[in-house]
Amino acid sequence: MRKNNTQIKCFAAVEEELVTSGYDNKIFRIPLSGDQCGDAESVDVGGQANALNLAIQKPEFALVTTDSGIVLLHNSKVISTTKVNYTITCSSVSPDGTEAVVGAQDGKLRIYSISGDTLTEEAVLEKHRGAITSIHYSPDVSMFASADANREAVVWDQATREVKLKNMLFHTARINCLAWSPDSRLVATGSLDTCAIVYEIDKPASSRITIKGAHLGGVHGLTFVDNNTLETAGEDACIRVWKLVQQ
Repeated sequence: MRKNNTQIKCFAAVEEELVTSGYDNKIFRIPLSGDQCGDAESVDVGGQANALNLAIQKPEFALVTTDSGIVLLHNSKVISTTKVNYTITCSSVSPDGTEAVVGAQDGKLRIYSISGDTLTEEAVLEKHRGAITSIHYSPDVSMFASADANREAVVWDQATREVKLKNMLFHTARINCLAWSPDSRLVATGSLDTCAIVYEIDKPASSRITIKGAHLGGVHGLTFVDNNTLETAGEDACIRVWKLVQQ
């Protein structure tokens, strides 16, 4: 399957569709049927995407961020473009498509409400001391987690926007990625320091599970297979599966 004519930079997927972005500033929506892919539709978003997010409950809705703007898509149509005066590094959209969190080079998280084609900034959260590298909502949407280049992760309460889990400072280098377990009880982080760390939301951060030396050169991707199984991908071109044993 090849639909992009350039290197793919990021992608998202739902059951019957794959959405990709590349260095040509285009977003491709590719329908899937079994092991076959259909004809792709594309749209130019006016810049290279640094994050591509689908609202899981409404996958026709997508939020794309570039260094200098936020783009809302409905299927393959741009419905709004919002320019910003800060440098965007990553973003995440809530499963129902009503809220987005945008991370920036200045270490701040900006919360936006979404209504139709309108974005409204609701809050600015300041806790991080480095550029934001990853943001993800929990599956139950009660929380979101953020990570930064200064090796810290934070879990936030979605409703109050207060810190829910703090002192997540056990990596020794930049955090590249994070992921939630399906039951929203665990959050995992992967770092340039070669380690993955798993935190339980209802316990102090110090009770973490650390997977040392998960990948030579650093961990660049994480996902939970189920509530007790974590998959990691790294600089060493390997994918590893870990069974988590609670302490």
